[in-house]
Amino acid sequence: GRAPRHRGVKMGRVTRVGPDRVFVEPGAAHETAPLKPGDGVVFDAAGWRNPEEPEEGGRLFAVRSHLSGESELQFGNGVVRFARIRADDLLWRTHDPEIDRIARPFLDPSAPMARQRVHVSVEAREGAPLRAVWSLESQPPMSVSVESSALLRPAQNRGITPDSLREQFARLGNTAYELGEVTLDAEGSLFAAVSTLNQMRREAVEKLQAAATHRPPVEIHDPTAVLKKLEVAERPHHPDTAPQLHLLVRTPEQLEAALLLAAAPASITLDYLDLYGLRPSIDRVKASRIPARVASPRVLKPGEARILNFLVSLDCPILVRPAGLVHALRGSGHAQLIGDFSLNVSNSVSAELFLDLGLERLTPAHDLNAAQVATLALRIGAENIEAIAYQHLPVFHTEHCVFCRFLSKGTSYRDCGRPCEKHRVELKDTKGRAHPVLADVGCRNTVFGAEAQEASGHLDTWRQAGIRHFRLEFVHESGEQLSQVFQAFHSALAGRITCKDLGAQLRRASPQGVTEGSLFVPLDYLKLPVLQ
Repeated sequence: GRAPRHRGVKMGRVTRVGPDRVFVEPGAAHETAPLKPGDGVVFDAAGWRNPEEPEEGGRLFAVRSHLSGESELQFGNGVVRFARIRADDLLWRTHDPEIDRIARPFLDPSAPMARQRVHVSVEAREGAPLRAVWSLESQPPMSVSVESSALLRPAQNRGITPDSLREQFARLGNTAYELGEVTLDAEGSLFAAVSTLNQMRREAVEKLQAAATHRPPVEIHDPTAVLKKLEVAERPHHPDTAPQLHLLVRTPEQLEAALLLAAAPASITLDYLDLYGLRPSIDRVKASRIPARVASPRVLKPGEARILNFLVSLDCPILVRPAGLVHALRGSGHAQLIGDFSLNVSNSVSAELFLDLGLERLTPAHDLNAAQVATLALRIGAENIEAIAYQHLPVFHTEHCVFCRFLSKGTSYRDCGRPCEKHRVELKDTKGRAHPVLADVGCRNTVFGAEAQEASGHLDTWRQAGIRHFRLEFVHESGEQLSQVFQAFHSALAGRITCKDLGAQLRRASPQGVTEGSLFVPLDYLKLPVLQ
């Protein structure tokens, strides 16, 4: 049959009709929001009756559920003609008073949810209309001008004053506005009728409402022209293409292994929980003639300036994680700054912004796959990229401290006993995979992925794009595992083993396995779905 003319939700199908009631088999919608007394319903008989005829329906008086699964519907006397309803007719709910009750404060409020303060500037000149400019306090450019239809004349008794204007203009009722300041620029004592002021107020409110809902026309630009505007200036390219391996370590054991490597890394970055254990470790790295770097916390909150001051006092390059730290160190003449993935650099525009702020290199955001990292390197200069080739992907970062919650009776760093310095914590998922958990100096925790994300399958692509700075990050790896991972990458970059061999060695060195993770490149990732 033809579709019903009404709008509503299909609630079921009629199974049988009694002399004064109807039995229906409830549909799926009934399980979510069951029929109840007061609901408005209509029976769709388009399958056997002319759809142009009026439909039967009305408000439910009572609803009863039967063990058979049927619902029994009763109506008030004379509301429904049961002879015009048959089995298999569809039942639609067309009105729900409960939904009306919930929505009424939003659709028809007795007073606006919030009011905007509006200032009025009035100009009065004899023989000219009274002119008033209404402007929003929060958006001064949002202003409207109204004029009286009658010309002003000298007042016989009481003329226009700021108080009289305020008295009439403040009557904004249930509008979304409230009166702020009223200023008057008048020459002499002039008269304006109360009805004139009221009309100006109503007209101003209408214009403000219209201006607030007005949408400027959408301009369609040539996409190629827009892209040309976004092109970034080319940066000088360095001829040196020798690959550089940078290590990030988090434990003294890992640092010891890094210092004993046969081939020295390009740098060692210390990402320690205990800031005050950093200085002797930094001195050890410097003494080994390996460039030392220090990693900042992922979050620096107000009141944590001492952390920034300490990092600066170490006098070594900083791996910058929060954007606020970039701003704080801008123009300070500090040593080299390397931007980490958490700056969320995912295109050439954002990369150029941070490079102009003084960063030496950037680590692309983990939103980019390996192919997109290579494309970014080609756009901004590969020497500006420091790609992470081995890491445990940070899953999430939280204020909640797992160490304090489960390994201490304390409630904060003041009384927890700092179990994070003595214990190693991992969270096991339903598949038994152990996800490392680390705390930082601010007692915030980061949960890392169990498998190591590695880029052996994309190393050739990155090198063809010119990338020569690669970082290997370690979480719970032992010193021996660090050595195995480093030696595998060093051999691959030197051409002694293939990238396939590199992947095999990394699988053996990583006890919980490896993954491409966010570096995975889908075959059709450049295609956009057609939206119907």
